[in-house]
Amino acid sequence: MAKIEEIAELLTEEIHGFNESIDRLEELSEYLGDIKVKADATEVEHLLKQHLNEHREIQSRHNENLTEVYKEVKGTYRLPRWLIISFIVVHALTLASIIYSVHLHNKKKYWEEKYERIRGHYLYFMEDHPKVRTQYEKWLNEEK
Repeated sequence: MAKIEEIAELLTEEIHGFNESIDRLEELSEYLGDIKVKADATEVEHLLKQHLNEHREIQSRHNENLTEVYKEVKGTYRLPRWLIISFIVVHALTLASIIYSVHLHNKKKYWEEKYERIRGHYLYFMEDHPKVRTQYEKWLNEEK
């Protein structure tokens, strides 16, 4: 029986502690029921405005930097000027040399044709005048 009494005593203590906890919870419930919670977003709004202002400043700096980069890039070329100038000079010199070589070729051809006409005239003259031919050959032999 002693054990039953011990168990009963323990149960009584537990029930007493449980009742005290319930009383305390009721008091807290009444206290919390009287408290009204207001949703105050002023601090959140302040943080959002601050973040937005910082973002605008950053965006403004980025725009300024982009404007400067655009100004720098606007005057540039895809190819360097010296390369373009050297390309034009080389092609101009090539064209000039081609024109000059064609001119020399035409001049040589002209002189060759003139020489052939003079030679033909000379041979024709020598055939028509055998006396002159013999004198010319005699003169050539004396020179040697």
